[in-house]
Amino acid sequence: MSTANITIMIVEDDPIIAEDLKYYMEDFGFSPFPPVSNAADALRLLKNSQPDCIILDVSLEGEKDGIQLAEKINTLYDLPIIFLTAHHDRSTLDRIKATHPSAYLVKPIQEYNLLTSIELALYNHSHKAHTAKAKSLEGDDFVSGQHFFIKVKQQLKKILLTEIDAFEAYDNYSFVYTGDQKLIIGSTLKSIEEKLKDFNFIRIHRSYVVNLQSIQGIEEDIVLLPQLKIPIGKTYKEEFMKRIQLL
Repeated sequence: MSTANITIMIVEDDPIIAEDLKYYMEDFGFSPFPPVSNAADALRLLKNSQPDCIILDVSLEGEKDGIQLAEKINTLYDLPIIFLTAHHDRSTLDRIKATHPSAYLVKPIQEYNLLTSIELALYNHSHKAHTAKAKSLEGDDFVSGQHFFIKVKQQLKKILLTEIDAFEAYDNYSFVYTGDQKLIIGSTLKSIEEKLKDFNFIRIHRSYVVNLQSIQGIEEDIVLLPQLKIPIGKTYKEEFMKRIQLL
């Protein structure tokens, strides 16, 4: 399975802190961009590649400080931002709050607080984007854009939806199949079906949700996937055949 790691942008003008943050990101299992130290470099980098989350120091070298940079980013992109600062005076806090950040951490940064803030930032950003469509989000697994975020051995991982062949119910959990890999995730099949209803996924059996793009063939009442053969339940067959005909 090709697993795309969560990408993090670090904007920090202290080279020692920037390197520490980069080390933390790699230790968490994330993929950090090369750290940048000012607003101009950050905006240039964002033109070419957008991260899943931005860690932004309030005090930056150059014409714009971190808060002004956040204001600019908010006008151009929809990305979660976590502020870092050595200052926690009321004036600075009010300016930060006006940019609606995902989190605000006071230096020196605690490793656990940093990881928790990133996970909450990703979760809340995804939740905000899908509030109008989804009833609720359960467990540690959620959809954002074209990715599915899951917990694997205490690490938050990002898997492309196109890599997923099927989900299988397993009590209050589910299995996710990606090629020849089988992972267990902390969501029920019902909640997964709800989260993916606007994507190319459909329930074809009480125990299975499949990716329509992964289907290689149909033999009688069996759906053929790259590594799986899944029965089509009578209750789901009519709707499934309608979706197939639209492809």
